[in-house]
Amino acid sequence: MSGHVVVAGAGITGAATALALTEAGFAVTLLDRAAAGSAVSGASLACLGTHMSSEIELPQLIWATRRWAEWDRRFAGAFHYRRCGQIRFIEHEADIPVAEHWIALERAAGLTPELLTRERLRRVEPALTGPLVAASWSPTDALVNPFLAVRCLISAAVAAGARFRSHCPVEAIDVAGGRVTGVVTPGGRIAADAVVVTGGPWTAELVAPLGVALPILPRKAQCLATIRQPVTIRGVVGGCKSDHGGVDAGYTQIQQSEAGQILFNTVLAGGLSEAGAQGHVPEVDRRFVLDSIDTLTRLFPALRAVELLRSWVRYEAVTPDDRFIVGPVGPAGLLVAAGDNGTGFCRAPVIGEVIAAALSGRPCAIDSAPYDPGRFPAAGAT
Repeated sequence: MSGHVVVAGAGITGAATALALTEAGFAVTLLDRAAAGSAVSGASLACLGTHMSSEIELPQLIWATRRWAEWDRRFAGAFHYRRCGQIRFIEHEADIPVAEHWIALERAAGLTPELLTRERLRRVEPALTGPLVAASWSPTDALVNPFLAVRCLISAAVAAGARFRSHCPVEAIDVAGGRVTGVVTPGGRIAADAVVVTGGPWTAELVAPLGVALPILPRKAQCLATIRQPVTIRGVVGGCKSDHGGVDAGYTQIQQSEAGQILFNTVLAGGLSEAGAQGHVPEVDRRFVLDSIDTLTRLFPALRAVELLRSWVRYEAVTPDDRFIVGPVGPAGLLVAAGDNGTGFCRAPVIGEVIAAALSGRPCAIDSAPYDPGRFPAAGAT
């Protein structure tokens, strides 16, 4: 296929998809209901990691992290790529075999994670002095500046011929004769040969009128930031996957920004919101604040007296199996790429490649099976 493709949603997934499609030879129009990266992409801590992320997606994650490193060289550091490494702390002896399983799995794939004793952990992350028994360490994981990364990829797509329109929401997708023909916006109709919806938690409601039922729900992505500190945390700090419940059953991420702020969150298991909640941005939850502060100060006792500066909330899109839904759905010419579960930055290059290959009819450079919409029958073609 060739022709004009509308990409609806200019977060990191939409930006990477627009760039991949433009470089594949398509005429591309990228639209967003607000500003580029203004939803969950702008609220992200933007970790690019393979460690303890997804066993089924490990080859795709490796491919994605290499592409990010290539983009860093290509764009001359424009989005502040930092290969800082990632620690997964272990609070229970019973979880050491869990870490060892992941380390063996990742080493077999050519990566270099290792298990750290408490003594070695202090050398890697000196301020991490809380009551830990061990930690896993992945030295190749990285961070990017989320705002700069979204804008960099969009600018590259525009330089290659794409058009970008902010504050231009897609209100409806037109279909005639069983095929997508364009989109309706407040400024008028835009004709298209294909439409790719990369709208995060708004994706399901946009495609529902076309008979496509996506099992995507919104979940609060909340974060806290301290006032500026001297360099205290070197890399990304998260919790080891655990069966012990509580905080370990959700996730923790702690890191320090280039500006010196400590950015952190702890999300308990569950926490899904009702469909449509993404349209309302509330304050952070009191329980979230208390749980996050408790985790931060338990792990980094030296930060007990640090003052909070700010907090923020956005909504990420969550699927039942914690993986993206990527590919054709519903009428011919309609594709979706949504369901990031808070992992959109790392996977964005993969998503762009899968969508570009699907529309070009060429072999995909990576296995797209983990993201197949067909695993959810109601998401298939009408």
